[in-house]
Amino acid sequence: MTPPRRPGAPGDRTRRGSRRFGSTDRGVSTALGYVLTLSITVVLISGLLVAAGGFVSDERERVTETELDVIGNRLASSLESADRVGAAPGESRVEATIRLPPRVAGTTYSIKVVSGSPNELVLTSTDPEVTVRVPVSTETSLAASRVGGGDVTITYDPASETLEVAS
Repeated sequence: MTPPRRPGAPGDRTRRGSRRFGSTDRGVSTALGYVLTLSITVVLISGLLVAAGGFVSDERERVTETELDVIGNRLASSLESADRVGAAPGESRVEATIRLPPRVAGTTYSIKVVSGSPNELVLTSTDPEVTVRVPVSTETSLAASRVGGGDVTITYDPASETLEVAS
């Protein structure tokens, strides 16, 4: 076993470089580490925001579709009820007002009544553009029409034996 040597003694093999006062090597590594950490954080947060933005958009479309389906079914059941009342013997003019929301999921929508076989309601929102079709079963014919969202009036005219949807 060799005895310990004091630093700087002859035979000491530790390398000693010249030290310069004012060297900025340590300051550079700290700043570089900070910039890298900040860059990685920005990239991760940006990625999360992009992913969450797509998720919110998809959810908004689903909510809009669900709300339009509910509104369409409410209007279809009201049309079918007015049809039953109007088709009853001895009945005259039937008029009913249905309160529907003017907007769904923060956007406007329109209702198109398509007469034919089968009768159907076509509800379309503006932004996001979502279309929902709801079948309507009536004994009397439906007058084709198009109305915006909001309060809707259903009218049965015994002279023409038609149901009409108007705003």
